Amino acid sequence: MQRQRWGIVLPILLVGVGLLIAAALNGLGARFDFLYRNVGGFSALQTLSRGVLGLSALAWLGAAGLLAGRMALQPAPWPRKIMLILPAYFLALLLLGLLMFLFHIGTTGPFAALWTGISAVLALVGVVFSAFGQRIGGRLRAIVQGLLGVSGGGVFLGGLAFLLSFILAMARGPAPVFAGRDRPFGEGAFPGAPAGAFRAPPGTFEGGPRAFPPGARPEGGFPFSPGPEGRSLPFRFFPSASTMAIGGGVLIALGILAGAAWLWGRRGAAGLGEAIATAPISDWRREGLRALAGGGGLTLALLLIAQLIPAPRTNPPVRTVVQWDPPEAQVLWQRACADCHSNETRWPWYTAIAPASWLVVNHVNEGRQAFNLSEMDLSQLPAARKARLAEEIAQVIRNGTMPPEDYLLMHPEARLSALERELLIQSFQEMLAR
Repeated sequence: MQRQRWGIVLPILLVGVGLLIAAALNGLGARFDFLYRNVGGFSALQTLSRGVLGLSALAWLGAAGLLAGRMALQPAPWPRKIMLILPAYFLALLLLGLLMFLFHIGTTGPFAALWTGISAVLALVGVVFSAFGQRIGGRLRAIVQGLLGVSGGGVFLGGLAFLLSFILAMARGPAPVFAGRDRPFGEGAFPGAPAGAFRAPPGTFEGGPRAFPPGARPEGGFPFSPGPEGRSLPFRFFPSASTMAIGGGVLIALGILAGAAWLWGRRGAAGLGEAIATAPISDWRREGLRALAGGGGLTLALLLIAQLIPAPRTNPPVRTVVQWDPPEAQVLWQRACADCHSNETRWPWYTAIAPASWLVVNHVNEGRQAFNLSEMDLSQLPAARKARLAEEIAQVIRNGTMPPEDYLLMHPEARLSALERELLIQSFQEMLAR
């Protein structure tokens, strides 16, 4: 009996850990999509890896949902019933985080990533608990094992494609402008570049180190601000290509171990035959309603606790006043940009209620740190700095990165037409050309 339990628990655990590692690798390694964009086969292998790992994640979520859902339907007195609901509840939080990424809610800053990462770890622990804490057999066990087999194979194949992409990339080298580069962009990042020569002062887009010497900007945009596809690239931690390749090897190993555990458990279950039977649930409708009531109670309790964690809403004094030409551009600025890129933020009622307050305050803080027109003295910026800033602003407005989609969801008036975008860009360019 222990073998049939471990035959489910081990694949669930190993595949879950593999998927968490894969998500971290894809998040931390986003810059390599740009660095190795000209390496033949790299993008195709990366796309293949993500597709296979995505299917693996769907299969794992299916198996986890069956296990956690059945655990939540087990009859129990209320204190214990809450414990039985938790695995399914954590899975629901994980699905909510995945929906945030699907609809680009909270993805400008770390909010969606933190929500999804924390809920994924909790869901993994909860599902392992639900797999070990109940007896399943018959058709349900066959379905769960089938999904876990698909998921484990996906981790192996996704890791293999991921590893091959970086082996290929390291063999052929990055895009020409990055030749010889496999470490963080920063001070002295290019051969012969003096330390601090390209460091941007606070108040510009991604105000950290700038690594490009004059004339070395790659076609398609600046990789340290939004990327060529409008994606913000995380340059705060810089894994090397060899580290990413090792990560692919870890995924392969976890896939092999998960497959071995799956085969071991499957053979054990086949040997027991009809001795394994799923414990029946006497009144699943009643228990389903109790599970929903318990989930609602947990949500209410968490919302009340969340209000104890403050998110300060601030509007510091405006230090600089900008003259807009034409005046219509100022109206566009206030509609689409000023809430996050000035000290004149409008704070709607929902920004006082967590977790919405955490999301909005994070957006505003990130926006002000990147570019705050209320504190930036444009007259003091060097001409080269102004030109670069004007180009970056034009890029993020034209490619739709700004305003972000979750802001547009709550502020539909901020959606600009093509003509309005060009008017705002032209006004910025004229302002920075003075």
